[in-house]
Amino acid sequence: MNPERISKLSSLHSQVKEHRRITIKQVDAFTDTPLMGNPAGVVLNAQGLSEQQMQAIAREMAVPETAFILPASKPGADLRIRWFTSETEVPLCGHATVASFHVMAEEGLEDMTEPGSYSFNVDTLSGILPVRVDKLVSHSEVHFGLPVPEFLRAGQFKLDLMRILNITLEEFDPRLQIVMTDHLYVPVRRLHTIFAVKPNFFALSQFLVNRKLLGVSVFTTETIERKSAVHSRFFAPSIGINEDPVTGSANGPLGVYLFEQGVLDDKIMADSITIIGEQGDVIGRKGRVTIHLTIQNKTVKSVSVGGRAITTIDGEMVIPS
Repeated sequence: MNPERISKLSSLHSQVKEHRRITIKQVDAFTDTPLMGNPAGVVLNAQGLSEQQMQAIAREMAVPETAFILPASKPGADLRIRWFTSETEVPLCGHATVASFHVMAEEGLEDMTEPGSYSFNVDTLSGILPVRVDKLVSHSEVHFGLPVPEFLRAGQFKLDLMRILNITLEEFDPRLQIVMTDHLYVPVRRLHTIFAVKPNFFALSQFLVNRKLLGVSVFTTETIERKSAVHSRFFAPSIGINEDPVTGSANGPLGVYLFEQGVLDDKIMADSITIIGEQGDVIGRKGRVTIHLTIQNKTVKSVSVGGRAITTIDGEMVIPS
């Protein structure tokens, strides 16, 4: 063979070897129907990936968040998860947590080879996250605990929100307060207002950044389905998500808020409350979140959220080594 051709083939082979193939899945969370709920990317074996590579993979996936599963780095944890939007790493992502454990159960990883209930402690930027997986023959349900939030009043932002969300003063729910954690929670009277909200995303992004908030949840206790307790939409343009289809990490605190405001008094059963949160319908990504509260002495002692998921894409991504 021509020496020059051998040299070119050798160079080509060298270039091919410089690339790495990773297994990646796309999963719709908080639903059991494909193309509904909230899509997440899941990289099962992210060990060896740099932060820059994870960010690039998340950008390429172009879903709200991509989860990267790693060995635990803290004592007492079973594994570690990092979450990235297309623009930045985030400290917590509910739907990508559900997606991650759905995939691990589906693949029989972390000893989840048979139907049963499995518990994990997950190392995250938000601390140790407790997760329970109930694996059945046909599907799995994933539930994870969240810190019980402490809310601050945020009524001073009402005029800003009227302008940014394009809603009127009369459309706010006068029974409930605007409050905040790292998210802003905005109650409105009617479901049709939720469907009609059209935020100015540039203005909203600036508003959130200036107040060191991650996102805003606009919600109403008027729901589509009778069995549900709340319907919401969640906007986080400052971290690259104009609208998140279904947000577990916002629905959990929302359940606590509704209890503290006396909205759920008729739903208390044996010192616990389980409600359903609706989200995603307005953008054609219907999802349902199960929110569970334990109550002691009229105080929320714990909060968890969960749901089902379904894998929609299973393949490989080629990335630079």
